[in-house]
Amino acid sequence: MLHPAVPVLTERDVIMRLVRQLAELLAAVLRLRREGRRDEALRQIDAITGRLTGMDAGALCLFGETPLAGLPRELKLPLACVLRQRGRLLRDARRELEARQAFGAARLLVRSARPG
Repeated sequence: MLHPAVPVLTERDVIMRLVRQLAELLAAVLRLRREGRRDEALRQIDAITGRLTGMDAGALCLFGETPLAGLPRELKLPLACVLRQRGRLLRDARRELEARQAFGAARLLVRSARPG
């Protein structure tokens, strides 16, 4: 009796699934921001950054380059987009220092995602 082939997940499959989740989160965060549900949007950002890095977004932005360095290149740009939205949400809430940290972490991710 032949057994059906079990699909094997490759590292690329896992990364692409995470990229898709980040894109879905970004869409949800944009919707929540439009609806004025800033705190819920920030909680969702913290949840996904916690899953990806082991740190919530606030800690990730505070510590900057060290926790971000180990991320696969394919995740850096999508995560940068999420952190930019975090910065915008914080700026809307007049939490300027945290907003600047989020924008700074996003810039680090963009720079480190460049090939070479």
